[in-house]
Amino acid sequence: MHYYLKEECVLVEGKTRGAIYNLDSGRVYSINRGAIDLLKACQDTALEALLDMTRKDNKLYLSFLDTLTTKGLGAFYTDPHTDTKKRCIPCYQPQLEFIWLELTSTCNNRCLHCYSTSSPEVPAGCVPHNRWLELITEARNEGAYGLQLIGGEPLLYPKWRELVIKAREENYDLIEIFTNATLINDDCIDFFKQYDVSIATTLYANNATIHDKVTLHPGSFEKTMTAINKILAKNIPLRIASILMKANEHEAENIMNLCTKLGVEAAPPDVVRPTGRGDDQDLLPTSYTKQSIKPPFFTDPESFAKAQQFHSCLAGRLAITASGDVIPCIFARDQVCGNVVATSLHTILNEQPLKTCWQTTKDCITKCQDCEYRYACADCRPLAQSMDTKKCWTAAPTDCSYNPYTGKWEDE
Repeated sequence: MHYYLKEECVLVEGKTRGAIYNLDSGRVYSINRGAIDLLKACQDTALEALLDMTRKDNKLYLSFLDTLTTKGLGAFYTDPHTDTKKRCIPCYQPQLEFIWLELTSTCNNRCLHCYSTSSPEVPAGCVPHNRWLELITEARNEGAYGLQLIGGEPLLYPKWRELVIKAREENYDLIEIFTNATLINDDCIDFFKQYDVSIATTLYANNATIHDKVTLHPGSFEKTMTAINKILAKNIPLRIASILMKANEHEAENIMNLCTKLGVEAAPPDVVRPTGRGDDQDLLPTSYTKQSIKPPFFTDPESFAKAQQFHSCLAGRLAITASGDVIPCIFARDQVCGNVVATSLHTILNEQPLKTCWQTTKDCITKCQDCEYRYACADCRPLAQSMDTKKCWTAAPTDCSYNPYTGKWEDE
Protein backbone atom coordinates (compact mmCIF):
# COMPACT_ATOMS: atom_id res chain seq x y z
CA MET A 1 0.00 0.00 0.00
CA HIS A 2 1.23 3.45 -0.90
CA TYR A 3 0.07 6.99 -0.07
CA TYR A 4 0.53 10.11 -2.17
CA LEU A 5 -0.83 13.61 -2.20
CA LYS A 6 -3.15 14.36 -5.10
CA GLU A 7 -1.56 15.88 -8.18
CA GLU A 8 -3.19 19.24 -7.45
CA CYS A 9 -1.78 19.29 -3.90
CA VAL A 10 1.68 20.59 -3.03
CA LEU A 11 3.59 20.28 0.22
CA VAL A 12 5.48 23.43 1.27
CA GLU A 13 7.87 23.17 4.17
CA GLY A 14 8.54 25.83 6.77
CA LYS A 15 11.19 25.84 9.46
CA THR A 16 8.96 24.13 12.01
CA ARG A 17 5.69 23.23 10.32
CA GLY A 18 4.43 22.72 6.80
CA ALA A 19 1.39 23.40 4.65
CA ILE A 20 -0.48 21.49 1.98
CA TYR A 21 -1.65 23.76 -0.83
CA ASN A 22 -4.72 22.42 -2.64
CA LEU A 23 -4.46 24.30 -5.93
CA ASP A 24 -7.93 23.17 -7.05
CA SER A 25 -9.89 24.41 -4.04
CA GLY A 26 -7.40 27.14 -3.12
CA ARG A 27 -7.30 26.01 0.51
CA VAL A 28 -4.05 25.87 2.50
CA TYR A 29 -3.79 23.33 5.33
CA SER A 30 -1.27 23.50 8.17
CA ILE A 31 0.53 20.31 9.26
CA ASN A 32 3.20 19.55 11.85
CA ARG A 33 6.74 18.27 11.39
CA GLY A 34 5.79 14.63 11.95
CA ALA A 35 3.21 14.86 9.16
CA ILE A 36 5.80 16.41 6.84
CA ASP A 37 8.26 13.61 7.49
CA LEU A 38 5.56 10.98 6.93
CA LEU A 39 4.42 12.43 3.61
CA LYS A 40 7.99 12.77 2.38
CA ALA A 41 8.77 9.19 3.36
CA CYS A 42 5.65 7.99 1.54
CA GLN A 43 7.11 9.29 -1.72
CA ASP A 44 9.64 6.46 -1.81
CA THR A 45 8.44 3.76 0.57
CA ALA A 46 5.35 1.57 0.96
CA LEU A 47 3.30 2.06 4.12
CA GLU A 48 3.94 -1.50 5.26
CA ALA A 49 7.68 -0.79 5.29
CA LEU A 50 7.19 2.50 7.12
CA LEU A 51 4.65 1.57 9.76
CA ASP A 52 4.04 -1.32 12.11
CA MET A 53 0.25 -1.49 11.80
CA THR A 54 -0.09 -3.00 15.29
CA ARG A 55 1.49 -0.07 17.11
CA LYS A 56 -0.86 2.53 18.57
CA ASP A 57 1.18 5.57 17.39
CA ASN A 58 1.26 4.19 13.85
CA LYS A 59 -2.52 3.91 13.92
CA LEU A 60 -2.49 7.65 14.56
CA TYR A 61 -0.44 8.12 11.41
CA LEU A 62 -2.97 6.09 9.43
CA SER A 63 -5.79 8.13 10.96
CA PHE A 64 -4.00 11.28 9.77
CA LEU A 65 -3.75 9.89 6.22
CA ASP A 66 -7.44 8.97 6.36
CA THR A 67 -8.19 12.59 7.29
CA LEU A 68 -6.18 13.86 4.34
CA THR A 69 -8.10 11.45 2.10
CA THR A 70 -11.44 12.69 3.43
CA LYS A 71 -10.39 16.27 2.66
CA GLY A 72 -9.46 15.26 -0.88
CA LEU A 73 -5.76 15.97 -0.38
CA GLY A 74 -4.35 12.49 -0.91
CA ALA A 75 -5.21 8.87 -1.58
CA PHE A 76 -4.07 5.30 -0.97
CA TYR A 77 -2.73 3.39 -3.96
CA THR A 78 -2.02 -0.30 -4.48
CA ASP A 79 0.89 0.33 -6.83
CA PRO A 80 3.72 2.84 -6.42
CA HIS A 81 3.75 5.95 -8.56
CA THR A 82 6.49 5.72 -11.14
CA ASP A 83 6.72 9.51 -11.40
CA THR A 84 7.05 11.25 -8.04
CA LYS A 85 9.05 14.20 -9.27
CA LYS A 86 8.45 17.67 -7.89
CA ARG A 87 5.46 19.41 -9.45
CA CYS A 88 6.49 21.36 -12.53
CA ILE A 89 6.05 25.10 -11.97
CA PRO A 90 5.25 27.10 -15.13
CA CYS A 91 7.69 29.90 -15.85
CA TYR A 92 6.18 33.38 -15.92
CA GLN A 93 7.91 36.48 -17.24
CA PRO A 94 6.60 39.68 -15.63
CA GLN A 95 5.32 42.25 -18.12
CA LEU A 96 4.44 45.85 -17.45
CA GLU A 97 0.77 46.13 -16.54
CA PHE A 98 0.23 49.34 -14.59
CA ILE A 99 2.02 52.66 -14.33
CA TRP A 100 1.74 55.67 -12.03
CA LEU A 101 2.74 59.06 -13.45
CA GLU A 102 3.47 61.56 -10.66
CA LEU A 103 3.00 64.64 -12.80
CA THR A 104 3.91 67.23 -10.22
CA SER A 105 5.20 67.57 -6.66
CA THR A 106 3.09 70.67 -6.11
CA CYS A 107 -0.15 70.32 -4.15
CA ASN A 108 -2.68 72.74 -2.71
CA ASN A 109 -2.99 70.51 0.36
CA ARG A 110 -0.27 70.01 2.98
CA CYS A 111 -1.35 66.61 4.27
CA LEU A 112 0.40 65.59 7.47
CA HIS A 113 1.40 62.18 6.13
CA CYS A 114 2.19 62.92 2.46
CA TYR A 115 4.52 60.20 1.14
CA SER A 116 5.94 62.54 -1.53
CA THR A 117 6.25 65.59 0.81
CA SER A 118 4.14 67.66 -1.60
CA SER A 119 2.87 71.16 -0.78
CA PRO A 120 2.20 74.49 -2.53
CA GLU A 121 5.87 75.44 -2.12
CA VAL A 122 7.40 72.27 -3.63
CA PRO A 123 8.64 72.70 -7.24
CA ALA A 124 6.48 71.04 -9.89
CA GLY A 125 9.10 68.71 -11.41
CA CYS A 126 11.44 68.47 -14.36
CA VAL A 127 9.94 65.93 -16.79
CA PRO A 128 9.13 67.80 -20.03
CA HIS A 129 5.55 67.55 -21.23
CA ASN A 130 6.56 65.86 -24.48
CA ARG A 131 8.37 63.22 -22.44
CA TRP A 132 5.19 62.44 -20.49
CA LEU A 133 3.38 61.98 -23.80
CA GLU A 134 6.13 59.67 -25.04
CA LEU A 135 6.04 57.65 -21.83
CA ILE A 136 2.33 56.98 -22.20
CA THR A 137 3.05 55.45 -25.60
CA GLU A 138 6.17 53.61 -24.42
CA ALA A 139 4.35 52.07 -21.46
CA ARG A 140 1.47 50.93 -23.66
CA ASN A 141 3.93 49.36 -26.11
CA GLU A 142 5.48 47.47 -23.19
CA GLY A 143 2.11 46.00 -22.25
CA ALA A 144 0.67 48.46 -19.71
CA TYR A 145 -3.12 48.58 -19.75
CA GLY A 146 -3.69 50.67 -16.61
CA LEU A 147 -2.48 54.21 -15.96
CA GLN A 148 -2.94 56.53 -13.02
CA LEU A 149 -2.13 60.23 -12.95
CA ILE A 150 -1.09 61.31 -9.48
CA GLY A 151 0.98 63.96 -7.72
CA GLY A 152 1.20 66.14 -5.75
CA GLU A 153 -2.11 67.25 -7.09
CA PRO A 154 -2.30 66.12 -10.75
CA LEU A 155 -4.93 68.73 -11.63
CA LEU A 156 -2.31 71.40 -10.92
CA TYR A 157 -0.32 70.07 -13.88
CA PRO A 158 -1.28 72.54 -16.64
CA LYS A 159 -1.66 70.01 -19.46
CA TRP A 160 -3.12 67.04 -17.67
CA ARG A 161 -6.01 66.87 -20.15
CA GLU A 162 -3.59 66.29 -23.02
CA LEU A 163 -2.14 63.29 -21.16
CA VAL A 164 -5.59 61.80 -20.66
CA ILE A 165 -6.42 62.24 -24.34
CA LYS A 166 -3.12 60.63 -25.29
CA ALA A 167 -3.80 57.66 -23.00
CA ARG A 168 -7.25 57.25 -24.49
CA GLU A 169 -5.75 57.32 -28.00
CA GLU A 170 -3.38 54.55 -26.88
CA ASN A 171 -6.36 52.44 -25.79
CA TYR A 172 -5.57 52.00 -22.10
CA ASP A 173 -8.23 49.92 -20.38
CA LEU A 174 -8.07 52.05 -17.24
CA ILE A 175 -7.25 55.74 -16.96
CA GLU A 176 -7.54 56.96 -13.39
CA ILE A 177 -6.73 60.27 -11.76
CA PHE A 178 -5.93 60.22 -8.04
CA THR A 179 -6.80 63.70 -6.86
CA ASN A 180 -7.74 65.46 -3.63
CA ALA A 181 -10.78 66.61 -5.68
CA THR A 182 -10.70 70.18 -4.36
CA LEU A 183 -10.03 71.60 -7.84
CA ILE A 184 -12.67 69.66 -9.73
CA ASN A 185 -15.22 71.89 -11.47
CA ASP A 186 -18.04 71.24 -13.94
CA ASP A 187 -15.65 71.38 -16.90
CA CYS A 188 -13.53 68.65 -15.29
CA ILE A 189 -16.62 66.52 -14.71
CA ASP A 190 -17.63 66.82 -18.38
CA PHE A 191 -14.09 65.93 -19.45
CA PHE A 192 -13.96 62.87 -17.17
CA LYS A 193 -17.24 61.66 -18.61
CA GLN A 194 -16.22 62.28 -22.23
CA TYR A 195 -12.92 60.40 -21.94
CA ASP A 196 -14.10 57.65 -19.58
CA VAL A 197 -11.78 58.66 -16.75
CA SER A 198 -12.02 56.99 -13.34
CA ILE A 199 -11.40 59.08 -10.23
CA ALA A 200 -9.84 58.18 -6.89
CA THR A 201 -9.75 60.49 -3.89
CA THR A 202 -9.17 60.40 -0.15
CA LEU A 203 -11.36 61.13 2.85
CA TYR A 204 -9.88 61.43 6.32
CA ALA A 205 -13.16 61.80 8.21
CA ASN A 206 -16.87 62.37 7.70
CA ASN A 207 -16.55 65.97 8.86
CA ALA A 208 -14.59 69.10 8.00
CA THR A 209 -12.98 69.56 11.42
CA ILE A 210 -10.87 66.41 11.31
CA HIS A 211 -10.47 66.08 7.53
CA ASP A 212 -9.10 69.62 7.25
CA LYS A 213 -6.87 69.00 10.27
CA VAL A 214 -5.11 66.31 8.21
CA THR A 215 -4.95 68.25 4.93
CA LEU A 216 -4.04 71.57 6.61
CA HIS A 217 -6.28 73.14 3.96
CA PRO A 218 -9.34 74.91 5.42
CA GLY A 219 -12.42 74.15 3.35
CA SER A 220 -10.91 71.06 1.71
CA PHE A 221 -13.56 68.67 3.06
CA GLU A 222 -16.41 70.73 1.67
CA LYS A 223 -14.71 71.04 -1.74
CA THR A 224 -13.92 67.32 -1.88
CA MET A 225 -17.45 66.31 -0.92
CA THR A 226 -18.94 68.68 -3.49
CA ALA A 227 -16.79 67.09 -6.16
CA ILE A 228 -17.65 63.56 -4.98
CA ASN A 229 -21.36 64.27 -5.29
CA LYS A 230 -20.92 65.68 -8.79
CA ILE A 231 -18.82 62.70 -9.85
CA LEU A 232 -21.42 60.25 -8.58
CA ALA A 233 -24.25 62.18 -10.18
CA LYS A 234 -22.60 61.67 -13.58
CA ASN A 235 -21.94 57.95 -12.89
CA ILE A 236 -18.17 58.43 -13.17
CA PRO A 237 -16.29 55.50 -11.56
CA LEU A 238 -15.04 56.57 -8.13
CA ARG A 239 -12.79 55.04 -5.48
CA ILE A 240 -12.47 56.53 -2.02
CA ALA A 241 -9.34 55.75 -0.04
CA SER A 242 -8.69 56.59 3.59
CA ILE A 243 -5.52 56.79 5.65
CA LEU A 244 -5.57 56.75 9.42
CA MET A 245 -3.09 58.43 11.72
CA LYS A 246 -3.22 59.87 15.22
CA ALA A 247 -5.24 62.88 14.05
CA ASN A 248 -8.10 60.77 12.67
CA GLU A 249 -7.66 57.26 14.07
CA HIS A 250 -11.21 57.18 15.48
CA GLU A 251 -12.78 57.94 12.09
CA ALA A 252 -12.50 54.49 10.48
CA GLU A 253 -16.12 53.50 11.02
CA ASN A 254 -17.40 56.98 10.17
CA ILE A 255 -15.52 56.97 6.86
CA MET A 256 -16.80 53.54 5.91
CA ASN A 257 -20.36 54.48 6.84
CA LEU A 258 -20.10 57.63 4.73
CA CYS A 259 -18.86 55.59 1.76
CA THR A 260 -21.77 53.20 2.16
CA LYS A 261 -24.19 56.10 2.30
CA LEU A 262 -22.67 57.53 -0.89
CA GLY A 263 -22.96 54.15 -2.61
CA VAL A 264 -19.20 53.73 -2.95
CA GLU A 265 -17.58 50.45 -1.95
CA ALA A 266 -16.13 50.90 1.51
CA ALA A 267 -12.61 49.49 1.80
CA PRO A 268 -10.97 49.21 5.24
CA PRO A 269 -8.77 52.25 5.91
CA ASP A 270 -5.02 51.92 5.60
CA VAL A 271 -2.60 53.08 8.27
CA VAL A 272 -0.15 55.90 7.56
CA ARG A 273 2.94 54.68 5.74
CA PRO A 274 6.24 55.87 7.24
CA THR A 275 7.38 57.47 3.99
CA GLY A 276 7.96 61.18 3.27
CA ARG A 277 6.19 63.30 5.90
CA GLY A 278 4.56 60.09 7.08
CA ASP A 279 7.91 58.98 8.48
CA ASP A 280 7.12 60.51 11.87
CA GLN A 281 6.48 58.44 14.98
CA ASP A 282 4.21 61.17 16.33
CA LEU A 283 1.79 60.57 13.44
CA LEU A 284 1.23 56.88 14.17
CA PRO A 285 -2.18 55.95 15.58
CA THR A 286 -2.17 54.70 19.13
CA SER A 287 -5.47 52.77 19.21
CA TYR A 288 -6.18 51.76 15.60
CA THR A 289 -4.28 49.02 13.82
CA LYS A 290 -5.05 47.52 10.46
CA GLN A 291 -5.94 43.83 10.60
CA SER A 292 -2.77 41.80 10.47
CA ILE A 293 -2.06 38.86 8.18
CA LYS A 294 -4.05 35.87 9.41
CA PRO A 295 -5.23 32.46 8.18
CA PRO A 296 -7.16 31.06 6.41
CA PHE A 297 -4.94 31.44 3.36
CA PHE A 298 -6.05 30.81 -0.20
CA THR A 299 -4.24 30.52 -3.52
CA ASP A 300 -4.62 29.21 -7.07
CA PRO A 301 -2.24 27.53 -9.53
CA GLU A 302 -1.18 30.74 -11.27
CA SER A 303 -0.70 32.76 -8.08
CA PHE A 304 1.18 29.87 -6.46
CA ALA A 305 3.58 29.63 -9.40
CA LYS A 306 4.09 33.38 -9.69
CA ALA A 307 4.76 33.73 -5.94
CA GLN A 308 7.83 31.54 -6.38
CA GLN A 309 9.20 33.71 -9.18
CA PHE A 310 8.40 37.34 -8.37
CA HIS A 311 6.67 39.69 -5.97
CA SER A 312 2.90 39.51 -6.33
CA CYS A 313 2.33 43.23 -5.71
CA LEU A 314 5.38 44.84 -7.31
CA ALA A 315 5.87 42.82 -10.51
CA GLY A 316 4.34 44.49 -13.55
CA ARG A 317 4.03 47.89 -11.89
CA LEU A 318 6.14 50.99 -11.65
CA ALA A 319 5.87 54.65 -10.83
CA ILE A 320 7.59 57.62 -12.46
CA THR A 321 8.13 60.59 -10.17
CA ALA A 322 7.98 64.26 -11.12
CA SER A 323 11.77 64.23 -11.40
CA GLY A 324 11.67 61.26 -13.80
CA ASP A 325 12.87 58.60 -11.36
CA VAL A 326 11.47 55.11 -11.92
CA ILE A 327 10.52 53.34 -8.70
CA PRO A 328 8.67 50.03 -8.25
CA CYS A 329 5.93 51.56 -6.09
CA ILE A 330 4.83 55.07 -5.16
CA PHE A 331 5.90 54.33 -1.56
CA ALA A 332 9.32 52.85 -2.46
CA ARG A 333 10.96 56.25 -2.79
CA ASP A 334 14.54 55.09 -2.34
CA GLN A 335 14.38 52.13 -4.75
CA VAL A 336 15.32 54.19 -7.82
CA CYS A 337 15.70 51.93 -10.88
CA GLY A 338 16.54 54.59 -13.47
CA ASN A 339 15.40 57.94 -14.80
CA VAL A 340 13.25 58.45 -17.90
CA VAL A 341 14.40 61.97 -18.70
CA ALA A 342 17.42 60.60 -20.55
CA THR A 343 16.65 56.86 -20.77
CA SER A 344 13.92 54.94 -22.57
CA LEU A 345 11.38 53.04 -20.50
CA HIS A 346 12.23 49.90 -22.47
CA THR A 347 15.85 50.11 -21.33
CA ILE A 348 14.90 50.57 -17.66
CA LEU A 349 12.46 47.66 -17.80
CA ASN A 350 15.22 45.37 -18.99
CA GLU A 351 17.93 46.49 -16.57
CA GLN A 352 18.71 44.67 -13.34
CA PRO A 353 17.58 47.20 -10.68
CA LEU A 354 13.90 46.97 -11.62
CA LYS A 355 14.11 43.24 -12.29
CA THR A 356 15.58 42.75 -8.81
CA CYS A 357 12.67 44.62 -7.23
CA TRP A 358 10.11 42.67 -9.23
CA GLN A 359 11.81 39.36 -8.35
CA THR A 360 11.75 39.95 -4.59
CA THR A 361 9.93 36.73 -3.70
CA LYS A 362 9.15 35.59 -0.17
CA ASP A 363 12.15 33.29 -0.49
CA CYS A 364 14.30 36.46 -0.34
CA ILE A 365 12.62 38.00 2.70
CA THR A 366 13.74 37.64 6.29
CA LYS A 367 11.48 35.29 8.27
CA CYS A 368 9.13 34.77 5.30
CA GLN A 369 11.68 32.49 3.64
CA ASP A 370 11.24 30.05 6.54
CA CYS A 371 7.43 30.18 6.55
CA GLU A 372 5.18 27.51 5.07
CA TYR A 373 2.58 30.14 4.09
CA ARG A 374 5.05 32.15 2.01
CA TYR A 375 3.40 31.41 -1.35
CA ALA A 376 -0.12 32.28 -0.22
CA CYS A 377 0.00 35.57 1.69
CA ALA A 378 0.32 39.23 0.78
CA ASP A 379 3.28 41.53 1.37
CA CYS A 380 4.15 45.23 1.17
CA ARG A 381 7.89 45.72 0.67
CA PRO A 382 7.92 49.52 1.06
CA LEU A 383 6.04 49.24 4.35
CA ALA A 384 8.32 46.51 5.68
CA GLN A 385 11.41 48.47 4.65
CA SER A 386 10.22 51.74 6.15
CA MET A 387 9.40 50.07 9.48
CA ASP A 388 12.79 48.35 9.68
CA THR A 389 15.45 50.07 11.79
CA LYS A 390 18.08 49.35 9.12
CA LYS A 391 15.71 50.21 6.22
CA CYS A 392 16.48 46.87 4.61
CA TRP A 393 14.53 46.06 1.41
CA THR A 394 14.18 42.41 2.47
CA ALA A 395 13.10 43.13 6.05
CA ALA A 396 10.40 40.95 7.60
CA PRO A 397 6.86 42.37 7.37
CA THR A 398 5.59 44.01 10.54
CA ASP A 399 1.93 43.12 9.98
CA CYS A 400 2.45 39.39 10.49
CA SER A 401 2.57 37.85 13.96
CA TYR A 402 3.34 34.31 12.82
CA ASN A 403 6.63 32.87 14.05
CA PRO A 404 7.77 30.11 11.66
CA TYR A 405 10.47 29.08 14.14
CA THR A 406 7.91 28.16 16.82
CA GLY A 407 4.96 27.50 14.52
CA LYS A 408 2.77 29.82 16.58
CA TRP A 409 0.85 33.07 16.07
CA GLU A 410 2.41 35.26 18.73
CA ASP A 411 -0.62 37.51 19.29
CA GLU A 412 -2.78 34.59 20.33
